[in-house]
Amino acid sequence: MVSLPPVVCTGDCDDDKRVTVNELVMSINIALGMLPPGECDSLDAHSNGRVTIDELIAAVNNALNGCR
Repeated sequence: MVSLPPVVCTGDCDDDKRVTVNELVMSINIALGMLPPGECDSLDAHSNGRVTIDELIAAVNNALNGCR
């Protein structure tokens, strides 16, 4: 049996399987350099220590449509 890695919901900072407005605000603050990337590990989908626009868009989409 093959085990799959856990699904990470981009922008879900507290790992409750949903992205809330306060997590989106935190995401913007991380992208602007006002908070360190470690404040929301799930936001860094590319695992490169930066937050990019596509990761922010993914977080917004997850807030609107739910995590899958």
